[in-house]
Amino acid sequence: MALLTDPSGLKGKPFKILVKRHKLVCFLLYVMSIIWFLCLASDQINSATYLSENALLPGLVVVGSDLQKDAKAILREMEDYVLDGESIPEDWLREKFTLAFVESFVHNFTLSGSFGTYSGKNIYGIIRGGGASNEAIVLSVPYRSRNNPAETTAPGLAVMLAITQYFRKQKYWAKDIIMLVTEHEQVGMQAWLEAYHGVSCGTGVLQSGELEARGGAIQAAINLELHSDFIKYVDVKVSGLNGQLPNLDLVNLVLRICSKERVRHTFANKEKIHNLPSYEQWQHSLEIMTSMLLAQAPGVPDGNHGLFHRFGIESVTMEGHASNGNGPYVTLHHVGRVIEGLFRSINNLLERFHQSYFFYIMTDTDRFASIGLYMPCNGMLIAALFIRAFSLYVDMRLEREDASQDVDPNIAGTCTMFLIAHAIGFMADAGSNIVSVLTFANSRIRTMAVYSVLSAFSFIIPLLVFPRFKGKDWSMLHILSLVYLGTLLMCVGMSNFSFAYLTGLVITPISLLLYPASKRHWKFILWILIHPLVLLLIVVSSVKLYRGFDTVSIVEALANSLLLASLDYQIYGSGMLRMVCVAYLSVWVTFAPPPKDRHNIMKKKIN
Repeated sequence: MALLTDPSGLKGKPFKILVKRHKLVCFLLYVMSIIWFLCLASDQINSATYLSENALLPGLVVVGSDLQKDAKAILREMEDYVLDGESIPEDWLREKFTLAFVESFVHNFTLSGSFGTYSGKNIYGIIRGGGASNEAIVLSVPYRSRNNPAETTAPGLAVMLAITQYFRKQKYWAKDIIMLVTEHEQVGMQAWLEAYHGVSCGTGVLQSGELEARGGAIQAAINLELHSDFIKYVDVKVSGLNGQLPNLDLVNLVLRICSKERVRHTFANKEKIHNLPSYEQWQHSLEIMTSMLLAQAPGVPDGNHGLFHRFGIESVTMEGHASNGNGPYVTLHHVGRVIEGLFRSINNLLERFHQSYFFYIMTDTDRFASIGLYMPCNGMLIAALFIRAFSLYVDMRLEREDASQDVDPNIAGTCTMFLIAHAIGFMADAGSNIVSVLTFANSRIRTMAVYSVLSAFSFIIPLLVFPRFKGKDWSMLHILSLVYLGTLLMCVGMSNFSFAYLTGLVITPISLLLYPASKRHWKFILWILIHPLVLLLIVVSSVKLYRGFDTVSIVEALANSLLLASLDYQIYGSGMLRMVCVAYLSVWVTFAPPPKDRHNIMKKKIN
């Protein structure tokens, strides 16, 4: 603090060099951040996965199930008449649980709001363990009827019912085993979890109801999505709500048991390839890393498993993709043995998953980069922002010392502009609540209208109000904005590195260029390009144009994205929409280009 408050301490040669060459330093930090991230894909940098929890003992579990005959019989029965109905087959499922001598229950939930009222049911059975029912493991399958546009999950449900009969006969269970069939995808899972734990995570639009019975505290959960009884490979999904990830021990356990049972398995739909040349191996790992970052960054779960994480429950989704008829395939028998091996290993646990990593990036099915390796990528971007802010501050202090008149910034004016920027952010957050009261009919059009009006306000207000303040207030506001943005990226990067890093790659170079103003208009164009709605439009357009869609579908996709983001906030309590509105949009407003005739702070150069 003494260094920053004493102007004489800022005249040293190192500070002059830093201030004079700070743009080059910031550029080098940005480039080094990208290079560091690219290096993470090298096997010389990342590490091989390992199990930190010895109690899991995945190699010592001897499985004995053979579910092929029972699973195929149940699947044929389902395809004959069960899948024809739109709703979940309550009576049929409860009959199957009863035949296996497992107590079954029905959970009713309701989703209601101005968009309408929808009801659903979850069916679950509990195999009581031999202990005091203090702990439990969940095996879940989402129910999809024949008319559902998504891929069928009937083979997964057949495996669940077949393995329920097998599990019920075993006497070694120390934990309760909960077999859960959910309706309406993630809505049903969220309702069941809220009812199980007696909490409400959203805004109240989801009435989770009550459960007739519970098991113990859930230690882990496996979500099963098999699309065929002849499976080409099993893909392991890990991304959860708000970017949360399961404990790496559980991910390693799934992958190791798949290897043990000779089940082809992938991460990000990419299989381990042995004996690749160095460059091809690096490229393969980089593709997996990039896929994981793109899946984690939006903060939207890529399966029902992603809703367990907020309750401290480690969970993954095993998705079995259908075989195209070429090459080897995996049968339901093999998947059943993998499930048995997983549950018997987790049954050995004496405590919760805690010893391994919760923050990591997978570079292959058996390699990862820990938080200590990838955080410097984000740290370099933050350092560039702080160095830019420091150089502006030093320049302002030296300007004050050499000026014949008072050039001290008006703290009140700076704080006023900062508060106005955040007021716009809170207005946008309130707009998401406005979307929640829209009627379901034409909801996409009304959602676009609300966010378009809010975006227009975010453009107009800073351009009309901010020019009333003096140029020195702009300089101090920009310094404050750089520090605020760096702190924001640091905090967000601790929980969702993917979102923070991808956002930093886009906004950091532009934020460093926006001040001071220039006679050219390209800085104003850059400012518009990093508006959150414009960025979303660019991302949606890139995806749609890549897939060959027209302009109309781009507008519809943008409206759907905004509507789904609002619904995620209402139903699941997702924090991504609120963070973008309150934090990112507020920062964007503070970076509004200053008027051309008011930037007298940065004119003087340091010799």
